[in-house]
Amino acid sequence: MYDDLLPLKTPENLLGNLKPVDETKLRLNHPDVPDDYVFFLSRIGAGMIGQGQYSLYTGLAEPSFIYGDQPPQLVGVLLFGDDFQGFSAGFRTSSWEVVEVVEVDPLDRSVHVAATSFEAFIRDTIDNLL
Repeated sequence: MYDDLLPLKTPENLLGNLKPVDETKLRLNHPDVPDDYVFFLSRIGAGMIGQGQYSLYTGLAEPSFIYGDQPPQLVGVLLFGDDFQGFSAGFRTSSWEVVEVVEVDPLDRSVHVAATSFEAFIRDTIDNLL
């Protein structure tokens, strides 16, 4: 699924800082988390992409962990990364059957749909950083 990204995993390349995460750990609290997310983190890894351009967490985080509180618009959202400028991304988890990758604006914490899959989101993010 992500074999084409493996050349970017060398130390001098964009994904060189990423470290694989145990698949079992990723599914422990969220067994229905999308497979493309689990596959990426367990094969490619989590951590800092590039020179501090994007961060993929080693698991899903509640918005209150990042923002200190959880406004109503973030109920049902689990975050998986951020751009080091306050914009976070995650899954809207009201139904894992229909995956929505959302981004959270740090100013008003508004939520908008960013992609229909983690794979589409992460590929777009990587393409924009190349």
